[in-house]
Amino acid sequence: MSDLDQLNIDNLTSLWRKMGLKKNSEFLVDGLTISRTWPNRYWFDWHADIKQINALAPVLDQLPLTAVVPVWEGAGVAAQQLEIFLKDECFQILFTQLAMYLDLQLTAVPELPAPDIITVQSAADIETWTATASAAFGYWIDIAAIQAIVDLPDIKLLLLKQDGQAAATALVYQTGDIIGVHLVGVPEQFRGQGLARVLMQYVIGLSITMGGKFLTLQASAAGEPLYRQLGFIPQFVIKNYKRS
Repeated sequence: MSDLDQLNIDNLTSLWRKMGLKKNSEFLVDGLTISRTWPNRYWFDWHADIKQINALAPVLDQLPLTAVVPVWEGAGVAAQQLEIFLKDECFQILFTQLAMYLDLQLTAVPELPAPDIITVQSAADIETWTATASAAFGYWIDIAAIQAIVDLPDIKLLLLKQDGQAAATALVYQTGDIIGVHLVGVPEQFRGQGLARVLMQYVIGLSITMGGKFLTLQASAAGEPLYRQLGFIPQFVIKNYKRS
């Protein structure tokens, strides 16, 4: 299943690239990709080699305090070496995620009442979507990053409404046979009503109609039980490091 592991991360990092990057001219480390604003990621692709990781070690102490460095635990020896260097430089795990997938070829389209879900397009809806997702996750999401991707044909921003109020968000992004679902969030005041499940069931149906073979995501500890109930299969852990 290692090829699918890589495709999960390729979908995620491709999305980060589309959201906007800073040219890596400050660290001169081959293979290091930088997003200096949200989501503040400094990362290597799945195929990074030991030489690239070794080149990062001398400049780790120069990374800004906002930098978050993900380690793809399933990516082999290079990922293990990166984690050693991060720990040596007093980086600590900020949060972990679990990469998961759903085989859409073995999944039936969920039957559910038509939910009030719109595909975001207008400037006003982009602002609403971004504010709702930011409230759900408890951190600021850069609206410029969302504006940069909203019109792309392989991306859909979904906004679920409850009694006319914005109540849940999701971002669906297709790369080949892979459809990644990202930023599935429900603000606190709307939790406990099953809205995340309704939205994910909608995403599953949408992904099947889009012709995807696998639906991938990176689950938080809070979201993991729901995804398991929906049939998602665990792949590997993602450790996100930040300097303490």
